[in-house]
Amino acid sequence: MRVILTQLYAPLYRNLVFPFYDSVLRRRKTYSYYREVSRVPWLSADEIEGMRRRRLRALVEYCARNVPYYTRLFAERGIDPSGVDDVGVLRESGISITKEDLRSRSGEFMSGEFRREDLVCNFSGGTTGVPLPLYKTMDYWCMRMAIKLRSEDWIGKRPGTPSAIIWGHKPNLGRIAMARLQLYWNFQNYRYLSALDIGEESLLRYAGDIKRYGARYIESYVNPVYLMAKTIEKHGIDPPRLDGIVTGAETLRDFQKEKMEEVFGCPVYDRYGCSEFTNISCECERHRGQHINADNLWVEVVDRNDRPVIGEEGEVVITDLMNFAMPFVRYRLDDTAVMTNRKCECGRNFPMLEKVIGKTTGIFRAPDGFEVHGKYFQWILYNVPGIFRFQFVEKSSSRVLARIEHDGTTTREDTERRVKEAFADLAAHGVGIAVEFVDSIPLTKAGKMNFFVSEREVRD
Repeated sequence: MRVILTQLYAPLYRNLVFPFYDSVLRRRKTYSYYREVSRVPWLSADEIEGMRRRRLRALVEYCARNVPYYTRLFAERGIDPSGVDDVGVLRESGISITKEDLRSRSGEFMSGEFRREDLVCNFSGGTTGVPLPLYKTMDYWCMRMAIKLRSEDWIGKRPGTPSAIIWGHKPNLGRIAMARLQLYWNFQNYRYLSALDIGEESLLRYAGDIKRYGARYIESYVNPVYLMAKTIEKHGIDPPRLDGIVTGAETLRDFQKEKMEEVFGCPVYDRYGCSEFTNISCECERHRGQHINADNLWVEVVDRNDRPVIGEEGEVVITDLMNFAMPFVRYRLDDTAVMTNRKCECGRNFPMLEKVIGKTTGIFRAPDGFEVHGKYFQWILYNVPGIFRFQFVEKSSSRVLARIEHDGTTTREDTERRVKEAFADLAAHGVGIAVEFVDSIPLTKAGKMNFFVSEREVRD
């Protein structure tokens, strides 16, 4: 019965409830923006380029007049705001900002034309865990939501499609607050599931909830839905019948995508976003890279010398073309990606990212100077049996602790032996690997998984 109701509600929400609630009751512009932005990717490349150049010029001129940080910075660098219609001009002048700039001078990044109490605020903790307030107007928040809906249209997930979402929330929510959160998502025809509770029992319960709700899609952090796939496979139960899985907020690895598609029997669509910009890019139905939302973001991929690179890994730098309340001009995201000049076969003319690698990862250096990429610790355990979830803790240059949630498919002794064998190369360079079996590995406050944590006090 529940499945029938969610299916019947889908067209009702899409054609009546959503436009009436958003436009009439709330007097917002999400629905009108959604209709407006849906046509933009089909414009010619020249039209899209012209649009973002005009928006960049308007943003820079506004920042020079109204945002103290940029007023001073542009003056110091001798920048004529009226002549900036390409981020290359800013790049050549050495203009860029970091999260530390925002954290230490947050007030200087606010436009004098807005009051904070009138703005929408969310937070980004980043690697420091210290909340960083991020402000935008309600109007721009609606635009961001419209752009999210546009990207979901591309994969057949139209507004109101019965879906499940596995996402984070504030910790220690009471029963009433949790009920309100569930009601908020139910109104949009979602079944909300907490990403903060992803043990085996919870994942099995979630799979049943998704079936009973009749969800056609799952939206989730990468790890919860990946672990659900492993749990379904381990227990031999029938998976929910889905049209697709949409992942975000964590880097999607090939082995995770393969496992999810194998178990659920549906395509996985990845999208790239963050607290600062919401949706940066997303896959379409062709799975040939990610389309950058170029109508509101100017995305660069640069090398260590801040020069743009195509076809190779580089640092992601983003300018938000439409956030005038708290502008981000050439913001260094500490992510890496690969830009491409290839056009997608789908016909949309947004620029594309070939690959999103994710957060910049440091180098682990052994006592004898031997170095490996930080991702080495993730890659090496992917095929070791007996592991449900794992985390590495760098204690020192000569000692690494592997925390492991055991899945019971092998003995703990066998799993520990295999882990140590996998790290034989590092042992030869003076690095000791200790294994600790734990009941659970703490997630971040947002419900994400940190694979590698450094507790080293001093780096060489």
